[in-house]
Amino acid sequence: MLLFVIFTPLLAGIAGALFHGRIRARILARIMTGLSVVILGGSVIAAFGPPREVGWMFLQLSHYSLPLALATGHLVGWMAMLTALVNTLAQFYSLGYFAQDSRQGYFQSVLLAFTGSMLLTVFGLNLFTQFVGWEFMGIGSYLLVGYFRTQHSARYAASKAMMVTRIGDVFFLLAVVYSVVHGQDSITQLNHYGAGIIAWALVAAVAAKSAQGPNLSWLLDAMAGPTPASALIHAATMVAAGPYLLIRYFPLLIHTPGVLPALIAIGGITAVAAGIGAIGSHEAKRLLAFSTVSQLGMMVLAVGLGFPQVAWTLLVAHAFYKALLFFVAGIASHRAQSGLLSQLRGSLSGFELGVLFMIGALGVSGLPPTGGFLAKEALFYISQGSFLHIVLDFTLSFLGGAYTGRLVKPFAVKSHAPLTSVSAWMLMPAIVLSFLVLLNFIWHPWVSLAAISFAASWPSLLFVALGAVMGFLWNKSFRLFSGWVFSVLWRLLHSAEKSAVWLDNALSQGVWATHWVATWMTKPVHWGGSGIARRYVLISGAALALLIIWNIHP
Repeated sequence: MLLFVIFTPLLAGIAGALFHGRIRARILARIMTGLSVVILGGSVIAAFGPPREVGWMFLQLSHYSLPLALATGHLVGWMAMLTALVNTLAQFYSLGYFAQDSRQGYFQSVLLAFTGSMLLTVFGLNLFTQFVGWEFMGIGSYLLVGYFRTQHSARYAASKAMMVTRIGDVFFLLAVVYSVVHGQDSITQLNHYGAGIIAWALVAAVAAKSAQGPNLSWLLDAMAGPTPASALIHAATMVAAGPYLLIRYFPLLIHTPGVLPALIAIGGITAVAAGIGAIGSHEAKRLLAFSTVSQLGMMVLAVGLGFPQVAWTLLVAHAFYKALLFFVAGIASHRAQSGLLSQLRGSLSGFELGVLFMIGALGVSGLPPTGGFLAKEALFYISQGSFLHIVLDFTLSFLGGAYTGRLVKPFAVKSHAPLTSVSAWMLMPAIVLSFLVLLNFIWHPWVSLAAISFAASWPSLLFVALGAVMGFLWNKSFRLFSGWVFSVLWRLLHSAEKSAVWLDNALSQGVWATHWVATWMTKPVHWGGSGIARRYVLISGAALALLIIWNIHP
């Protein structure tokens, strides 16, 4: 069953993407959707079945070996089910989203293969196996983000995602090589005897893949991809793989000096910077992308504080309400034919806005009765005792409320124009996720949280409410708020938002400048290694002449 759950989506998705032209798009799309349901059932069986390990030798070089090894477990099973569930819902959503697209079967095939790659990383028992899945996810993200290949923004975003995440993959590969050289073939061995260099390499890999620190820009531009892909990447795959790895390798991290403080700094700074960026966003999916980066930073922060169970709770809660928001925002954008917040007014029906969208909004802002409330209150609870951490939590609560207010504001305006009907395939996944967001308020897989007192949580709730009011009134002037204190605060926030945009653009230009320099440096090598004899003679003669001149002494 374990091999079936992992390799069926991977191989079937690759086959569907390669041979999609020979099968009708809608038939292939339904095949991929059916397989997703089967994989979800297999994930449930693998999660609740007895622990099992499977492995075989991939490559043997002298004294060094590269085994592919897989294993089930409690945390592994829950993560696999979460991944398979969101993929299944994204597949159903795609049936309606791409109903008129001739490449629908291709997209859903790539989506399924991408999910198989994540499952390979989830079930991997050693770094090499997880690295293989990690790399397949990179290829899948390139294809999904660049799906609208006729659009320059999609091609640019896909290339940028590939390049930035490859930087982190180099560090992941370094960790793999080091573990192979020292014969540490399993996660258990690494957690007990792993070297510090492996821990630091994994931190760098996670920072790139999960868009932490200066790497956040690739995930923002990845919004050029289709909504189902955005929901899956942001909710339960790829970027979520980073915090998942930190949780699995937590014993290694905690024994490596300096790693946990570094994670606190990386997660805290990223969470605040991305939250500020979300407030200034004018496009719904970009705002949600900033929100994802901010909350990934909170997961990294929780690991740095020494509580991986809180990071896991955040991961699960975030997966539910973020996928829900992407799906509902996709319905609105589908109707308005635009993702700009100013164009989305009145684009949701009463049920879609009053129930589905607001449940997601409550979750992302950290308000009851959603899992997002308990997850964020758990983060606040573990920060007690440190004034700096408490201030950071209040700041994140305020920013979360502010960008949620900005997101909700356009939809609060009713439209008198009739709304076009939306496919049941698109509505059904959102309904399922809304139930899960509410269920997560009382149910937490794998961990048990400390009791949360509503009386003790009022400060963070107050900051969320204040932020929501500010976000709702972001571009509106009122005499009540015309005092100089409010004016100064307003200008500071706008300046911070502009600084975040400038930093994003600067990092983007830096990535492309690095690419240009690397390309230019390879040209002399290709010129000299062209196989043309006269070039070899010329290069050899020039080198000999320089050597003679260098050794001539006056």
